[in-house]
Amino acid sequence: MTGQSSGRATGFLLLAFLSFAWGTNWPAIKIAVLEMPIWQYRAATALAAGTCLLLYARLSGQNMRVPRGQWPALGVVTLTNVTLWLIFVGYGVKLMESGQASLIGFTAPLWVALLAWMFLGEPLTLRRLGALVIGIGGIAVLMWPSLGTLGDRPLGALLVLAGAISFAIGTIVTKRVIWAVPPASFAGWQLMMGGIPIAVIAAASEPMSMHRASTEAWLAAAYTTFAGLVLAYIVWFRIIKIFEAGTASIGTLAVPAVALLSGAAVLGEPIGWRQLTALAIVLSAVGLVLIAPAVHKRDRL
Repeated sequence: MTGQSSGRATGFLLLAFLSFAWGTNWPAIKIAVLEMPIWQYRAATALAAGTCLLLYARLSGQNMRVPRGQWPALGVVTLTNVTLWLIFVGYGVKLMESGQASLIGFTAPLWVALLAWMFLGEPLTLRRLGALVIGIGGIAVLMWPSLGTLGDRPLGALLVLAGAISFAIGTIVTKRVIWAVPPASFAGWQLMMGGIPIAVIAAASEPMSMHRASTEAWLAAAYTTFAGLVLAYIVWFRIIKIFEAGTASIGTLAVPAVALLSGAAVLGEPIGWRQLTALAIVLSAVGLVLIAPAVHKRDRL
């Protein structure tokens, strides 16, 4: 086996691990937020993960200094990609099934395409427009039975959708800046900075009660911190050194499927024709955004 083929084989194994880690992260979040105050849980996980990533960057000899002129942009990215994303998803997952929440969260690339047209002047091609319409259709299929009720589930879906749009905004800002800080430091600073306002709000609004959570909830919180954030980020950085970012993103299409299956296995969440149809629709929409450009670029080489 040549070095290149061996490296790609390693890359595919890492992609499989990443899909598993990010997919199973959703039911783990559900287990944690059912017992832990959301602001305290999110503050603890963000600060712990940020510390670990910055320590990893330091031990790897990476540059950790952020140029003064990039701090404002980093602040916007942190607010959207970490603070708002963590809180919106935390509350959303608490109110609905974790696997179905992952499908809605996974629509972020569709909102990136829309926002890139609105703010970056990128063309809104028929492919991108079709993907957006299809993705919205997938969310509608998922939520249709509960849209006429006043229960918690529609609110949960709207919160996760707000998180996906917030993450898309952060992605747009990220694309507009040529960052002078390496990926591990970049992610570490975001998590550290994003966790600080969450911790402040937690201290002001919630009585400290994380210690009352069960061992299962603590194990779930640890999993979301170290597998879903720290290790997953490190693996992702390794993957994008092996594959192009667009190709690597295609490899994560299994994440919502893993989330649905693990939510059913761990939490007994339903998987029926509606969930499977929504999964197929959302994956088709995201595939239009991710796969077609990657294939087109590969064919031009």
